[in-house]
Amino acid sequence: MSLHLAVYGGMFDPVHKGHVEAARFTLERLQLHSLKMIPCGNPNHRVDATEDSSHRFRMLELATCHDAEIEIDPIEINGAGTSYTTETLAKLNEQEPGARLIFVLGIDSFNSLPQWHQYDSIFQYCSLFVLSRPGESVSVETANLIGLDERKVDTGEELVAAETGKILFADDFQFDISSTLVRDKLKAGAIVDDVLDQAVLDYIKENGLYSSLDQPHK
Repeated sequence: MSLHLAVYGGMFDPVHKGHVEAARFTLERLQLHSLKMIPCGNPNHRVDATEDSSHRFRMLELATCHDAEIEIDPIEINGAGTSYTTETLAKLNEQEPGARLIFVLGIDSFNSLPQWHQYDSIFQYCSLFVLSRPGESVSVETANLIGLDERKVDTGEELVAAETGKILFADDFQFDISSTLVRDKLKAGAIVDDVLDQAVLDYIKENGLYSSLDQPHK
C-alpha cells in the first residue's frame, strides 16, 4: 500500500488558525496520516517575508505541537537560492520513495498556477487538493491551460487512488483569514486572540515581531 503524504507550503507570516485548520481539514477529509507544512524560503513570485524564516519555522512548531500527524519541514528555508514548488516536490519524491504526494493550496494560489516556475511539471510529482475561499472561483484561463476537465476528480478516494496529476476541490472549506490581515491587526495593536494560537501570540510578543512592518526582521 502506497504512503500518502500531504504537502502544504506557504509563507506562514505568521501562521494563523486558518492555516492549521486547513492542515487538519486535509488530513481528515483525505483520511491521511501525514502532512508536511513547509515554510517558504526565498519566494520567486512575491515580496520577502516580514519575519525571518527561523521565527516563522518556530511559530509553526508552536501552532502544531499537539498535532502528531503534522511535521514542519525546513526543506525550503535550508535550501540555497529561490524556492520553487516544483523543485521542492522533486526533492520530496527523492526523500520519500514510493510516497504519493498531495499538494495543498488555496484556490487563489491555484488560479495563479500558470505563473509559477515550470508549473506544468508539478503534475508529474503530485496531485492537488484545492481549498475554497469565499468570493473566489476557478479561473477559466487556468482551467483551460492545465486541462482541468481531464484532471478533476470528485472524491477524496479518487484523489488518493491516483498516482499523480489529479485535482480535487474542497468547496466546503470555509476559513477566510489572511496573514496580511493578521499583520495589520498586530501593527495596530488590535486583538488577535481569535486568529492566532496563544503560544504563537506569546512568541510574537516575546520576540517583538511585527512591531514595525517597514523592514523585515533579520
